[in-house]
Amino acid sequence: MSFGKRVKTIATDSHFLIPLCVLVLGIALLAALH
Repeated sequence: MSFGKRVKTIATDSHFLIPLCVLVLGIALLAALH
């Protein structure tokens, strides 16, 4: 895999992973508060 393609793949994954991490952290925070 070329470097450019790898960077693009990581960037695409990040767009999916960042909201997912935020969602998980939000749920964990709600669980901790209750």
